[in-house]
Amino acid sequence: MTIAHASADADAPARAGFARWEGVAAALCLAQFSEPLFAAIAQSQGLAEPPGYARIFFLPVYAFLAFVLWRDRALAARTAWAAPLLMSLVVLAGASTLWSIDSGATLRRVVWLTLTMAFGLYLAWRYEWERLVTVIGGAFVVLIAGSLLLGLVAPSVGRMTFEHPGAWSGLWTHKNTLGGIMALGVAVCVSAALVEPKRRRFWFAWAAGAFALVLLSTSKTALVASMLGVAVIGACMLVRRGPLPALLVGAGVLGVVIVGTSIVLLAPDVIVAVLGRDLTLTGRTEIWDAAAPAVAAQPWFGYGYYAFWLPDNGPAFWVREAVAWQVASAHSSWLEMALGMGRVGVMLLALQLIATLWRGAGAIMDPRAGLWAPAFLAAFALYTMSESHAMQANNVFWTIYVAVAARLVLDARERKT
Repeated sequence: MTIAHASADADAPARAGFARWEGVAAALCLAQFSEPLFAAIAQSQGLAEPPGYARIFFLPVYAFLAFVLWRDRALAARTAWAAPLLMSLVVLAGASTLWSIDSGATLRRVVWLTLTMAFGLYLAWRYEWERLVTVIGGAFVVLIAGSLLLGLVAPSVGRMTFEHPGAWSGLWTHKNTLGGIMALGVAVCVSAALVEPKRRRFWFAWAAGAFALVLLSTSKTALVASMLGVAVIGACMLVRRGPLPALLVGAGVLGVVIVGTSIVLLAPDVIVAVLGRDLTLTGRTEIWDAAAPAVAAQPWFGYGYYAFWLPDNGPAFWVREAVAWQVASAHSSWLEMALGMGRVGVMLLALQLIATLWRGAGAIMDPRAGLWAPAFLAAFALYTMSESHAMQANNVFWTIYVAVAARLVLDARERKT
């Protein structure tokens, strides 16, 4: 054995230990992108957004990100180059400062968006699918444990006291935020259990905890999303068993689509009754109708990334007047894009999402990505309809989406070479 080989062998435990702790750090950073307790801080001060000093909690995240970007700068550049549609969305957001109705706010948000997406790209280039799922799962373990603890020990903070009294909100201030994040947590933890058999009980226990929080949140959309994620995982497992199970899954999906479409077109009241909603989708359609004239007024490029809702005397004033409450979001990723970056942004996001969904469907037979990627993408696509997760800075859904989309692109590049 040469001196060089002996030195390398001696350094191996240290490298393995560092890699393990890096995974823990990455999980903690990802959990921070859900902005736990940020809304509570803003609410306690009567603000629509967290105060500036709350951003200090992101300093460790940005320091970690700066370190890995410098260390893996060549990989970072190759990953960004491999995902031109994702990068085009960031460029468009940055360019929107030129026509934004609040250019300062747009510029700040673009910086945060860039850092958010950079972290998603880091997850993609640093971790293969099996490790990526467990790192993301680690972030959800933190969020699940924190939400359970807060709801039990400090119910005045961890449960809603107005609008939906008694519904759990966990580390956030609204039940729908908790429900949406925990619905994703169910699919993540189930996937982690399947890719890490030695710790299967551990991951299934946390999946059960996440599902319990979905129920405690009373969010019907989250309940549907959690079941959809698990159903997609189960369907992917069946498809891998051979042509006949795959045919049965295809027939089942087609049947669900036909029945679902028929109900939506012929009896939409049945769906909203089952979900415990009204035909306005808890006021969402009222927001969409009120915002439609604003979209028509600036159809191609919108009002600037994340600028529409910020000026009190801006165009959002008329939306708030129409719905009679201080709405701060379009509650639809597509409408949010139309308001922020117009039809150009909507088309670019649609192209990116379609490309990613196509790659995700093609990855079903991949034993590494086939369980996790399609399940997450199905849930994310569902949420784009009723929540403004796409292209949101410091948003755990968008961070993970970027990681999944970029990882699928890198896999496609590897197969070509």
